[in-house]
Amino acid sequence: MNKKIDYEYFEEKLRKEREEVIKEIKILEPKVEGNPIEEGEETTPFPTHIADIADVESRLNRDSYLITQLTWKLKDIDAALRKIVEKTYGICEDCDNGIRRERLEAIPYAKYCKSCADKREKVGWREEEL
Repeated sequence: MNKKIDYEYFEEKLRKEREEVIKEIKILEPKVEGNPIEEGEETTPFPTHIADIADVESRLNRDSYLITQLTWKLKDIDAALRKIVEKTYGICEDCDNGIRRERLEAIPYAKYCKSCADKREKVGWREEEL
């Protein structure tokens, strides 16, 4: 079992991080929604040269990828906040050992201890569900 965790401290830390993630998503969403290239609009502020279009599509792909990553992070933050309520925060989901405070400081929404996270990384595992 993990040493006594300051649930209030980590709840506040997670809530602040959650707010930041939501702000980032709100900034990116308008950049990928209503893509004139995909909609086939002829009158568009987007460039018409093939290289310029490729650059715009590259930025749209990057922004879409970032939204996906931020959505995963938001899901992990929400799960960590639920764990605080359930008093299971800071417990590794794989081995049921405590997650070190230093790791929680760096990644407050961490689901796994360092050892289990390293094992998962070696096999290239990533939770793909949203």
